[in-house]
Amino acid sequence: MITQDAIRHNTAPAGFARFVRVGLMVMFLAVPILCATACSKETGTEGKPSAKIADLSSDCSLTTDTSAWTAFKEIADRVASGADVTKEQLDAFGDQPTVTLWRNSLQPGVPSALRVGNWLEGTFWEELGRTGKQKLSSNRVIFVRSYRFSVDNRTIIDERLAELTGPRKCGIAELTNYWIEPGLLPQPLAIHFLPAKAEIRIFEGSLLVDTGVVGAVSVDQVIRNMAALLYRKYQAVPGPNPMEVEGDEALANAFRVLMNEGLIGWIEQAVTLEFDSGHPVLYKVKIIPEDFFLKTQETIDLMNRRLPSMLDDETAMADDGQPFAGYLAGMNAYSSTGYGMSAVIAARLGVDRLREVRLSVPAFLAAYQEAASANPVPPPVPGAPDTELFLTVPPLDPDIFTKLHAMLTRAFPD
Repeated sequence: MITQDAIRHNTAPAGFARFVRVGLMVMFLAVPILCATACSKETGTEGKPSAKIADLSSDCSLTTDTSAWTAFKEIADRVASGADVTKEQLDAFGDQPTVTLWRNSLQPGVPSALRVGNWLEGTFWEELGRTGKQKLSSNRVIFVRSYRFSVDNRTIIDERLAELTGPRKCGIAELTNYWIEPGLLPQPLAIHFLPAKAEIRIFEGSLLVDTGVVGAVSVDQVIRNMAALLYRKYQAVPGPNPMEVEGDEALANAFRVLMNEGLIGWIEQAVTLEFDSGHPVLYKVKIIPEDFFLKTQETIDLMNRRLPSMLDDETAMADDGQPFAGYLAGMNAYSSTGYGMSAVIAARLGVDRLREVRLSVPAFLAAYQEAASANPVPPPVPGAPDTELFLTVPPLDPDIFTKLHAMLTRAFPD
């Protein structure tokens, strides 16, 4: 994906495939993002279905910083003009405050400012008159390509940054404040834009956003990506990795992960992710909305077959809870099915209802069951003509839902 996964215990455990989504995410390759037909592609419609993210210019308790991008462009301009650029000047870019913050976010493998200078030198290798072949380490290749994309797309990046730091700045605050409870976000939230690699990171209460990502996606999508990562870090319901506990605790936390991943995917509108085909990494991300809903149908069918014995027999639950959670991970069900469940809640009951249940696993399950129970039987095939995708999400068998909801209520009391 495009985003850096900040707190795995709050979402899917290690090994659970998320899209590259957004590691971009880096995680980008695991993407869970489509917006069901019930939601608008305009950012902000999650909170206020009839309104786009506010176009305001007030502070919004949020600061933006493009100083590293400015410094990067100054170097690019000097190189383009044929001016002499020394190795010391290139290395100094790595000591720029925002770049230093980004380097420190890579702990324990913090790259030196000298290493960043080497990547910058590689980006302008021919223009600087360097001769001979470069030493092409894996990181050098990654950063040279990423820096080069930012250089080649500086005009569109400048245009989008002007929006993100100006009229759309409060749109970021509006979306995050809708989904994240007051007091949980850093105050003020700082967003730094800099050339890095294709990801968005959180470090020391700041967002670090690659300018190449800004150049590869729409302004709306950048805002959604940032909001989704902030939700993952500060709002997702915490709990143990389902693969590190057993029995009903494993099953209960599997549903917690389903809920968290579903909300994150909905905020990000995972099924609508689109990237510039010229980006050296993100061009690989191809989202097929129907796949999310096919996986949802497959997962619900599996639950209807496997859960009865577990919910009726304590021994079966003790033996099978963890393996079942692991099986969901193996079939990459968490992000896709969580999204499908969130999509049907939003479509049938409204986005405000989805927001209301986001902190309660049993309430989320109940809202899903209520919404999906209004869908056609048998469920249509995702992608069928004239069929909105949320209509394809089936409910659990009523008896299974009743027992599962009772178990989740015991596991997650209010």
